[in-house]
Amino acid sequence: MGELDAAWRSVRDLLGAAAKDASAAAARGPTQAAHGISEAVARAVESDAANAPALAAAFSDLPSGIATTARSSTYVRGRDLIDEVDYSALRRTGGTRSLGNYPTFERIQQLQGFDGPATIATVHEVDAAVAAGGPRLFRGFEEDRYLEAFVAGPVRPGGGPTGSGTYVTPLEKVALHYTDPTRRQDLATRQSRMLRMALRPDAKKITLRALESDRTHTLAQLERELRATRNIANPTSEETARYHALLDKQLALTDIVQYGALRGWDAIDGSPACQAELSPPVHSKSA
Repeated sequence: MGELDAAWRSVRDLLGAAAKDASAAAARGPTQAAHGISEAVARAVESDAANAPALAAAFSDLPSGIATTARSSTYVRGRDLIDEVDYSALRRTGGTRSLGNYPTFERIQQLQGFDGPATIATVHEVDAAVAAGGPRLFRGFEEDRYLEAFVAGPVRPGGGPTGSGTYVTPLEKVALHYTDPTRRQDLATRQSRMLRMALRPDAKKITLRALESDRTHTLAQLERELRATRNIANPTSEETARYHALLDKQLALTDIVQYGALRGWDAIDGSPACQAELSPPVHSKSA
C-alpha cells in the first residue's frame, strides 16, 4: 500500500500544482466556463440596429445544419453528489471510447443531468433572460462547423486553464477574437461565428475563489480519512478497497470544475472582478 500511496501522491501533487497555476491564470482572464450550465443560445451579436429584424427572425440567418426555430429543454437542477459517487467506477470511465476527450467530466454531467441539449432562444428571449438577471455571455468559434456542433450536436465539453468544461466570456470583443485569432477575416464573418447567450437567472452560480475554498475543506477531510485508513495494520480486503476508493476520489476532485459539477453548480465565475470575493461550459445542461 505504501508504494501505491507514493505514486498517487506524486500524481496528486503534480496535478495540484498545475491546477493552482491554472487558477491564477484564469483569474486574469475572462469569465470561467461552466460545466453544464443551462443557457438561452441565440445567434445574435450586438451589431447595427439595422440588423435587428434579421436577428429576431427565428434564426433564419443560421448556417445550414443549425435549428431554424427556438428549442426549449428541461432545466435540471444540480445536486450535491460528492459523497454519493462511486469514484473507482468514475475513474474507469476514462477507458470508455464512446465518450469524448474528457470522459470523467462527461460522466459527471450525465450523473447530474447536465448533458441535455442546449436551449435555443429568440433574440427577445435572450434579452428577457438578461433583463431578469441572467449574465450576458458570448462564445466565438473559428469555424462554422464548430459553432454548428456546439448548438446542434451532443454536449462535448473541452478543456481550459481551470479545468474541464465549456468556457464563455461576458466580453464581446474577447469572443470575437476567438472567431479569428489571426484577424484576417472581415467583421461580418467574425460576427457570424459568435453566439450570444444568457445564463438562466435562477442558475446555481459560484465564484472560483469560493469553490476553491470549499474544495480545500473537502480535501482536508479526505486527507484525514486517507491517513486513518493508511495507518491500519494488516488491513482487510474491504479496508484496502476503501483506501483505493478514497485515492480515486482525491484524484477526481483535483479538477476544480469536476468538483464544482459534483457539488451541483451550474456555472463558475472566474472573472477578475469576482476574484476579489469569489470566481465550465457554457454549454447547456438543459434549459
